[in-house]
Amino acid sequence: MRNPVKRFFESVSKGDIKGALETINDNVVFEAQGPDTVPIYGRFEGKNGVSRFIKILGEMFDTESFEIHNWTVSTELVYAFGYMQHRVRRTSAIFKSEWALVCRIENDRITSYKMFEDTAALDAAYNKVV
Repeated sequence: MRNPVKRFFESVSKGDIKGALETINDNVVFEAQGPDTVPIYGRFEGKNGVSRFIKILGEMFDTESFEIHNWTVSTELVYAFGYMQHRVRRTSAIFKSEWALVCRIENDRITSYKMFEDTAALDAAYNKVV
């Protein structure tokens, strides 16, 4: 099986939004749980929602490191684990966290994307008083 999540990440890292959107199902749901004081947290539905999600990422962060330490790919699921470090543009604070991702896959496209990270660390870095 091909790994559409890997292709999604590769496309986003190159700034290829069209390529990233080709890896997702029309009815996809992206979710990242966290406080509503951070705009990347919430539920993003469909290709328009994912486009908004990618735009928010680009506006919020200068990525300093995004590492994938492990992939597990099955017919219906992709699991990934890694480390990331971003400079938050709004505050210049550094956000770093290990992360885990669970995605559902159907017909070689992402239908569900759930990211887990240190939400308290991002909240602190994003809402830091400068």
